[in-house]
Amino acid sequence: MAVGRLSGIWVRQVLVESYPDGVVRRALLDHFAVFLVSKRSSKGAKGRLARRLYGVLLKLQRRGVISQEGGIVQFVGAPKKVEKPEALALSAPLERKLFRALLAEDGQGDGHTAAALREAQWEFLSLAIEAGWSMDQAASMLGLKPEQGTSILNAR
Repeated sequence: MAVGRLSGIWVRQVLVESYPDGVVRRALLDHFAVFLVSKRSSKGAKGRLARRLYGVLLKLQRRGVISQEGGIVQFVGAPKKVEKPEALALSAPLERKLFRALLAEDGQGDGHTAAALREAQWEFLSLAIEAGWSMDQAASMLGLKPEQGTSILNAR
């Protein structure tokens, strides 16, 4: 599997040409898996592809090219020259929690239930807040509004 070939330019092109009205992140992963994961690929190839895709989507979201809300990825426009926001430190544990939350939202991983999704989101949000992120920053990483993030944290 050549996951290294998955680039922001390719993702942007697919969003513009194939999904102009937006697409569910899981369907976008399946779209790329058709091209990059074969029957001969090693075990876990689609999971590695998901990790790479989520990273590319995160970079595009930070640049203002796409928006991700509620698991729906939409092309917004060409990258905008805006002043750089404060850089967020995405440590290894925080990155793992984000990956698990996104997988749970896409219906992959262990326990495809709403409770498992809320638990994964709560774990990411609580760890991000402990790391010094604002609720707005942490919730936007999950594609949530700050009010939704607050309700997830308060529900526990």
